[in-house]
Amino acid sequence: MRKVLFVLCFLVTLSSFAQKMSISGTVQDTIAKVPLKNAVAMAVRIKDSVLVSFARTDANGRFELKGLKIDTVQVIVSNPAFGDQYYYVFGSQANHEFDFGKIILPPKTQQLNEVVIYAFKDPVYYKGDTLVYSADSFKVKPNATVEDLLKKLPGIKVDAQGKITSQGKEISQVLVDGDEFFGSDPTVATRNLAATGVESVQVYEKKDENATEGGTETVQVMNLKLKDEAKKGYFGKISGASDFQKYHEGEILANRFNKQQKVSFFALGSNTPRSSFDWGDVYKYGLDNEMNMMTNDEGDTYWYGNSGAQGVPQSFKSGFYYADRLGKKTKLNLNYTYNNNSLNANSATRSQYFLSDTSYVTENESFSSQKTESHTVNFGIVQTIDSLTDLEIRPKLVINSTNTKSITDNLFKTSTDSLTRENEVENTNKAKGFDLSANAKLTKRFKKKDRFLLLNYSFNQKEDDAEGVLKSYNTYYSGFILPNDTVNQKKENRSDRQVHNAKLTFTEPLTKKIKVELEYVFNYNNSLQNKKALNFFNGEYSVNDSVFSNNFENMQLFNRAGLKFIYETKKIRFAIGSRAQQTELNSHNLISEGKVKYTGSAILPFLSYMYRFSENSRYNFAYYTFANQPTINQLQPVQDNTNPNRVIVGNTALKPSYNNHFEMSYNVYKPISGRYVWANVNFDLVNNAFANSSNFDSIGRTVSQTINVDGNYNGNFYMGAGLPVLGGLIKFDPNAYGNYNNYSNFVNGVENKTQASSLNVGLDISLQTDSIEFSIGGNYNWNQTQSSLNPNSNKPYSSQFLSASFRWILPLKFVLETDAQYTINSQRTQGYNINYVIWNAKLSKAFLKNENLILAFEANDMLNQNISTNRSIQDNSITDTKTNVISRYFLLRATFKFNSTKTKETDDYGW
Repeated sequence: MRKVLFVLCFLVTLSSFAQKMSISGTVQDTIAKVPLKNAVAMAVRIKDSVLVSFARTDANGRFELKGLKIDTVQVIVSNPAFGDQYYYVFGSQANHEFDFGKIILPPKTQQLNEVVIYAFKDPVYYKGDTLVYSADSFKVKPNATVEDLLKKLPGIKVDAQGKITSQGKEISQVLVDGDEFFGSDPTVATRNLAATGVESVQVYEKKDENATEGGTETVQVMNLKLKDEAKKGYFGKISGASDFQKYHEGEILANRFNKQQKVSFFALGSNTPRSSFDWGDVYKYGLDNEMNMMTNDEGDTYWYGNSGAQGVPQSFKSGFYYADRLGKKTKLNLNYTYNNNSLNANSATRSQYFLSDTSYVTENESFSSQKTESHTVNFGIVQTIDSLTDLEIRPKLVINSTNTKSITDNLFKTSTDSLTRENEVENTNKAKGFDLSANAKLTKRFKKKDRFLLLNYSFNQKEDDAEGVLKSYNTYYSGFILPNDTVNQKKENRSDRQVHNAKLTFTEPLTKKIKVELEYVFNYNNSLQNKKALNFFNGEYSVNDSVFSNNFENMQLFNRAGLKFIYETKKIRFAIGSRAQQTELNSHNLISEGKVKYTGSAILPFLSYMYRFSENSRYNFAYYTFANQPTINQLQPVQDNTNPNRVIVGNTALKPSYNNHFEMSYNVYKPISGRYVWANVNFDLVNNAFANSSNFDSIGRTVSQTINVDGNYNGNFYMGAGLPVLGGLIKFDPNAYGNYNNYSNFVNGVENKTQASSLNVGLDISLQTDSIEFSIGGNYNWNQTQSSLNPNSNKPYSSQFLSASFRWILPLKFVLETDAQYTINSQRTQGYNINYVIWNAKLSKAFLKNENLILAFEANDMLNQNISTNRSIQDNSITDTKTNVISRYFLLRATFKFNSTKTKETDDYGW
């Protein structure tokens, strides 16, 4: 490792002493023969047409291109009022300084008898606020994809998962000819379209329709403008892998597109940690519903990513997507997805609980099993009513079911490690439900510039039914006189939720620079939750337990009106305004007939400011406020003993929280060198924040309730940079992240104030040539928590991560790849300071003319050390967890990729 770092440092040092080339000259007006300022001089490398430098002339007409690597370049001197002047420069060690003297640009037009025109398009230029790359100006290898092309563009970065950044900011959406290409995942287009079919690559910003309330955030969009001959075809792959004993993976992905019509089919089955599609496949063939699915004990379904999979999974998913344009005014899409997942996991947990005068420890060993199944149908239609009006309707239906089982053995010990109680808990649960939603959006533009009307209505109906059994058995030690006790309960839970949301936004320009925006929002949310707990008696579950049973209805209604003024010029965008919101909460206990009503109002001001120093550098500041409503689980006045040691009860007196959010960001980007710096700072101050109030009994059981507290605040910062050297051969990517959180909770009626801080610093170094890719990196994470309740809980801890990867394209179409990550956990509980190395390797060989048949041997976790570890700190507890994961295994993989362009495809894993 030291030798590698020494070589890298030596190369960087050597580059600073390497001979450089300089080019200069003085540009004059053709007619007046006076110095011409604001003319542009560009140097374009001959061998690959890459723009390597440019400069504008000063008031004396003088320009200088300094620090150029010795090479053969074409120099173009231009001004919109005159014709261009071309020079060819052949640099060498002996001949590296060039002064063209006086440069007189030719007239804009000349009378010629005959002329042959050779068009020259700038490799990189701005068209308004859009950064444009001319694709044919960048040399790529034969059979290259769009992703290969993007890696050649100055300032564009593509990581191993296919995520794209421009000027340090992530590209949120990749369009093809202004439209989505099989959904919202960027890699669908970048890894499947041929680079030769792209005419230009455009990068610009647009308003984020999903931005948080009061924010004016924009997202970066990349549009691939295709040549006419590249607007139809097909692509896909078939892949299978196995060790012929225990593990297997298989997938089929197929797409066909013909201008506006797109059809796709996919299927995946696996029992390895890759239990779902990679990030590049998550949204690959349609809408945003290809994430993994989880369902909690109450039947609520949510989606999560595929990073850090725990336990032993098994997964199968399949579906199809269809999109088409019917005539010139109608676009529609339809997709269906089937998911069937299971996960078995064993975990060990050690928690330390700190009270004002004592502390105790719990040690848990648990096994969990989960099986989920879902059907998802999405439909969408976009109708252009006229040239100024669009109507978009998108309904969605999810039908799901889940079976879960968990067995946990809990040991309760004193701070001196004496066993006081043992508790065994078994939970089984079966749930099913559906989630129906629909969204309708009417967009109306007007002939008057910047006048705009948006009407949006959304509906959601969600119903879930769950049935399960809770069994718990306690054994007492160390002189406790309490008798052993048992819980044996059947749980029946039903929840219904209906939400209506309507929003109207109207924008009216007052002047060329000032416009006003009016907004009105109506929201109605009605939730019903019926929980029954039936105790076991005389061989059946027949005795109702009123402590854990309740039938509860909650209605939330709010109206919000807003006014915003916007001032915008080429360099400045300033917005200021406020929203007035009135909230009404009605809670109704349908058993006791008790009712609680809360009515409140809030003023929600906001402002934002953006200043463009240049096209490649800007500063942003934003302040906005919002209110969060309590959930029905936080409100319902019934005890939830799903975990008998951690009982939770609702609070009907809970009020909405009020959040003040501040954020600042700055970024600068150098298009020629590809260097960038990005930094941002965020701060939140929360009143009526949701916090826990917990009461501990003498044997370690707690009853917790959500309450409101004032004065919580938190802040964080992030800094990152990209520093390529040696013409982009080597790149340094330093980064730093910090967080500080100040919050309160109550333990046995005593306020506990906690200050939690963390700092993470890292550095990645990468080297890339045509045949070798090498990267090495590391980061250090430090965490410190201080609690006012008990100073013994103030225990800092740290983690370190070191990683390296290597890819080598060998002769005879072989590719060798390997990567490793070393994790160091420090200052944890005994038995949880686990250090481990995950080392993977892969050897593959491509066959056929286009190299689209690939055979590979993969070795995963060769040292057999893989494990999942985690530390969490919440309120007055510190918890360390380790969970089993699939460790060492080997796979033989065969992959066949196909496309209509008959070109080589890059691997979807980024290898």
